[in-house]
Amino acid sequence: MDFSNKTVLVTGATGLIGSHIVDTLMNFNGVKVIASVRNRIKFEKMFSAYIGKENFSYIVHDISTSKIDSDETIDYIFHTAGPISSNIINCRPVDVISPNLDGLKNCLEFLRKQQKGRLILFSSATIYNRALQNDIIVNEGDTAVTDSLDNPQAIYSQTKRMCELLGRAYLKQYGVDVVIARIAYVYGYTKIFPETAIYQFISKAIEGQNIQLKAASFANRDNIYIQDAVSGLLRICLYGKYGETYNISSRGELGNYASIDVIAKYIARAANRQLHSHISVDYLCPDKMNYLPGIILDNSKLKKLGWRLETEMSQGIDEIVKLSLLSKERM
Repeated sequence: MDFSNKTVLVTGATGLIGSHIVDTLMNFNGVKVIASVRNRIKFEKMFSAYIGKENFSYIVHDISTSKIDSDETIDYIFHTAGPISSNIINCRPVDVISPNLDGLKNCLEFLRKQQKGRLILFSSATIYNRALQNDIIVNEGDTAVTDSLDNPQAIYSQTKRMCELLGRAYLKQYGVDVVIARIAYVYGYTKIFPETAIYQFISKAIEGQNIQLKAASFANRDNIYIQDAVSGLLRICLYGKYGETYNISSRGELGNYASIDVIAKYIARAANRQLHSHISVDYLCPDKMNYLPGIILDNSKLKKLGWRLETEMSQGIDEIVKLSLLSKERM
């Protein structure tokens, strides 16, 4: 993929996906990367190797409340900013809406005024119906059924739906070039762990502690390793059609259709192999366990752009645990 002589802005650059986009782009020749971040300390921890490089710059601001201040022409914007932790979704819903909608509008306004450039809009697998009787495969047109507004997760899923509508509105009214990515559940190593279950499990495992599962119900889901997700995102950035939506997903291939308890077992197995330990996965509600159907995202449109899935889930989890242990040893 060729990003030569292009300038790329990545919002939410210290997050899991944003940081890997930055790292990948910095390995390309001739591309200039601008990282948009809120927290300078996190930024310096994540990107110390790039500070001072001619093709790397950064903006410390809150994209929710601050306009993009750049005198340069920006060719591509990856708007990755937005919280994903269940604690924020459940307890601070305004903090979910603001970076998604207000931050997105700031990106769209910048491109509208610039009158060129492409936005890669980050949506989510959660916009698809989750009230299921059986496992289903969905394509990009299957958006008629959604979460009810009193569902605790609706604050996230409905915000993502509104983001898509806002992007389409700017495309229709102002001609802003928008490509939408509906992203499955992404896992991969990062220096700063998100506050999600997978990373809580990894933190426990690398400390040699058992993983405890408090839930009584587990749903299979379409997971995708970070490098595969980023390669898909970069591909739709360069080759995706104007105004189109693409599922960035594994389609459940290579063992990537799995519930969170299965992922916990992968993590425990990887930690046991690398630490020579005996970490177990403990179900705290063993008598109430219930397995729920889930959604597989059809990625045929993405594959038509020349993309393919590379990483088995067991391989990806092994890599996260290995890199997490190396990072712990360096501390």
